[in-house]
Amino acid sequence: MLEFWVERLEVSPRLVVLGFYTGLAVVVYLGLGALIWLKPLPVAKKPYLTWSVLLPLIFLPLWIGANAWIALVALISVYGFKEFARGTGLYVHRIYVALVYVVIIGLALCAASGNYGLFMALPVWGAAMATALPVFTNRYEESIQRVALTIIGLVYFGWFLAHLGYLSQSHYGVGYVLYVVLATQFNDALAFLWGKLLGKTPWTRLSPKKTIEGSLMALVSSLALAYLNWPIAFPHFPVWLVGITGLLVGIGGQVGDLVMSAFKRDLGIKDFGELLPGHGGILDRVDSLLWVSPLFFHTARFFFKGDFGY
Repeated sequence: MLEFWVERLEVSPRLVVLGFYTGLAVVVYLGLGALIWLKPLPVAKKPYLTWSVLLPLIFLPLWIGANAWIALVALISVYGFKEFARGTGLYVHRIYVALVYVVIIGLALCAASGNYGLFMALPVWGAAMATALPVFTNRYEESIQRVALTIIGLVYFGWFLAHLGYLSQSHYGVGYVLYVVLATQFNDALAFLWGKLLGKTPWTRLSPKKTIEGSLMALVSSLALAYLNWPIAFPHFPVWLVGITGLLVGIGGQVGDLVMSAFKRDLGIKDFGELLPGHGGILDRVDSLLWVSPLFFHTARFFFKGDFGY
């Protein structure tokens, strides 16, 4: 399908994929808007209107180029870690926070330059520096907690999400990125929807409203979505790898959401912030991507190293 439209329109594969997903996003967004307002579903109006900002925020950097997308991912990482640091109390310890910010910026530069070796090594150096900060500051009080939170920050909120930026540098980067972002968000929405329609059996106290039926149906839906996206997002994948990709989104997306639920319950908070009306904070929106992004990246790279330029 991708090659057909590239030849027919005589444009690059990147433009075909971007045009397809941009048009699809507009159609789906307007269709959902009509459903929400005609139904009516007042509880869905605020999250829906927030997506009128989020969708351009996703698509515009990709139209501009890979580096613009990498910069956006870095900005989301910085702000997401800021929410986490405030929620955990780490934010007042500025030297620890500054270290995470430096690592996030470094990871973005590695992604922009395609330096995979340094991209993989930088979190190690960051973690080593974090463990040394009590030595440099000559303070041992709560050092284990501060070091642990810092390492979680630079690995989970920095390095994990940075994979989403690096994906844009591969040959099929736009398709990879848009599939991962949109399919993960759909997985979140479908888990909620199926849970409301069919859910009867709660399965985790981390999120009591999640049901076995809703989670299983979301997984099945994610598998179907992977095969629907196959001809445009990753036409070079064999059929079995498309199935693995669907499982990564269907399982990884739900696990990523529950990881953040565990963090929030431990901190005694409902959301990490209020930046996104109807959604919460940045972390409340990208929690699933934190898990799915590195898993998809390393799966694609393992089987298709050439797509990443080496």
